[in-house]
Amino acid sequence: MNTQTEQGEFEVIDSFAIKRRNEFYMIGEIKKGTMQVNWFVNITLNLGLSLTLRISEIETVEFSEEKKDYKLIIISADEETINILLGLKIGIELVKISIDGKD
Repeated sequence: MNTQTEQGEFEVIDSFAIKRRNEFYMIGEIKKGTMQVNWFVNITLNLGLSLTLRISEIETVEFSEEKKDYKLIIISADEETINILLGLKIGIELVKISIDGKD
């Protein structure tokens, strides 16, 4: 990823999907920078390969026992992509947020 397009870092706590809605979700905290709808989440698979996912929506999530808010990144995707993302078991990791990527 071009570091000039990098806008932030998001620490994913966990991820899940609602297949009926064709949506994949990542819950966590923005650690650096910012993120916006239509920007991209960049998930590094290995040194030479990364996956970019367009952010469809961003929601704020509150837990009854927590004093801080979390962010929920929502990715619209087809069933095949959702199955791949679920198989990656994205959680407890830092992902980059950028303005560039591929759908």
